[in-house]
Amino acid sequence: MNTSCITCGLCNCSSGDPSKYMAAFPKILALSHDRNWYPATSLEFHFPHAMGYWSETRAWLFRDPAKLIRYLVLFACCIVVIVQLYECFSKLYNPPISTHSYYSLNETIEMPAVTICREPPYKEEVLTRLSGGGCPHPKYATCWMNYPFGEISLEEFFENSTHNMGDTFVFYGLNEDPNNVEMNTSLHFYMGRCYTLRPKEPAKRVSKAVGYSLMLEHSMTATSTSDVDTGAVGWHVFIHDKKENFTEVNMKGSGRVEYVFVGVNEEIEIKLQTQYFSNVQTREEACSNDENYSDLKCGEQCIWQDLSDNMQCSGPWMHDIANEPCNDSVSMRKLISDYKDVYENEDDFDCDCIQPCQSRIYTTFIQNRKAFKQPEPRTQIYIYYTTKLISMIEERPSYDTTQFIADVGGSLGFLLGLSVLGLIGILEHMTLFFCGGFIKRMQQKEQDKLAASSEDGQSQTSDETIDIAIAYKKKEKKETKY
Repeated sequence: MNTSCITCGLCNCSSGDPSKYMAAFPKILALSHDRNWYPATSLEFHFPHAMGYWSETRAWLFRDPAKLIRYLVLFACCIVVIVQLYECFSKLYNPPISTHSYYSLNETIEMPAVTICREPPYKEEVLTRLSGGGCPHPKYATCWMNYPFGEISLEEFFENSTHNMGDTFVFYGLNEDPNNVEMNTSLHFYMGRCYTLRPKEPAKRVSKAVGYSLMLEHSMTATSTSDVDTGAVGWHVFIHDKKENFTEVNMKGSGRVEYVFVGVNEEIEIKLQTQYFSNVQTREEACSNDENYSDLKCGEQCIWQDLSDNMQCSGPWMHDIANEPCNDSVSMRKLISDYKDVYENEDDFDCDCIQPCQSRIYTTFIQNRKAFKQPEPRTQIYIYYTTKLISMIEERPSYDTTQFIADVGGSLGFLLGLSVLGLIGILEHMTLFFCGGFIKRMQQKEQDKLAASSEDGQSQTSDETIDIAIAYKKKEKKETKY
């Protein structure tokens, strides 16, 4: 231990003279007998100067307190920027949707599809004769107690007991021409046989004369056994988008179908208005752009498949179902009972059917309704537009790449003072920091290759020079020899 570093005021440590140390020795010896005094070692002496990080930090803060404020503000701005960048990336990944509503005056206008179903839907006398019991409608159990399964097929039973096209239409057409309309027929359990008219082309003019004109004929036999208990005979008229197929289960709650009941010996004029909806497909909600896709038909097929799988059999109104038709009274009545529960239930059935991306909703207004005096029980229906003005409702993404770049640039520029040039400099420094060793190794390899190639060139040049000198000396020897 170096006694010259003992700071007791007994000697001058700035001098290394041994005589001074000897003169102070008696005093040191006297103090050594004092038990409350202990000489400090060099380690104990330097400890106050090495009290660690916090003492140095405190000294640094007292020396420049403004720098602390700058760092705190920079730290807070960095946190805000991180939060804002997270929000920007979230909106870019799943952009918010805004709805735009406006009116459009088109040169042509799309006519709707019209589905006509008769009331009552079945021929009661045919049902009773084929079933072997009282049967005003197939939903009653008396139709199946004595039904001759194996002798009469269910397809024949429903086909013969419903009304064909000749029993329904006297005249139909669009712009007074039946060739402008495509006619389809479909069989349903409660509604019987229905007929759907679809336009082949959009309408170029709007008036009563160029719209639908339908004259229907009835037999005036009233039983009121269909779903809509009107208490009278007549026609169920459904107006819907032409790409949608009529389904008696989902049409009730779809919200995209207009319904009107027209009685016998009645003339009615129905004015149309159109609303066009365009939805945007998102990550949470998918939609279909297929023109032939019908979510109502998809839902009906889902219900049919579920019911037929539970009973291991199907009914003749369940189209495109792979299960065989029911072949006994018990299974048929149970299938009809289950179908009735679903049909009368107001809740939506759980099916994975996506919505269409584009759809039309038609609004109807009864312009005129009066008695239609004819010798036969007939009904006259007119369906037409009075204007080409369409209400357009479109969904659009309200956040795109341009807005993303603007938001990111605004956050970085306002809070951190960064610009494109600043970002370039940061990227350069980050590249050198993370890839500096690799870049240096590559540069060293290139320098080594260049050095090796230059040495090879110099050696080759020197060899050529030596060869030329030797050849020149040999030539001189030959010349001196002669």
